[in-house]
Amino acid sequence: MRIPKTLKIGGHIVKIVLKSPVNNGGDCGEADFDKNQIILDKKLTQSMKELTLIHEIFHFLNSDFHGDSPWSHALLESLSQQFYQVLKDNKLLK
Repeated sequence: MRIPKTLKIGGHIVKIVLKSPVNNGGDCGEADFDKNQIILDKKLTQSMKELTLIHEIFHFLNSDFHGDSPWSHALLESLSQQFYQVLKDNKLLK
């Protein structure tokens, strides 16, 4: 999967930022609702960048763009892992 520079999510343009470290911690990625950004750790392997991007997209899909989410983080983690596996197993990622 090519990591895009921007995505349109819920009618909003979300910028994809590659940097390291993410939020001064050990996180692989972060959804920044205030800046409409998804931040990915640029040091991740390609497969981890892809998985983390999917995970952060789920955060945006599961929010009101202020960070309030009806689903738990554990559920989002599970869904993103499973969805990524479906994409990989069916050769839908290039």
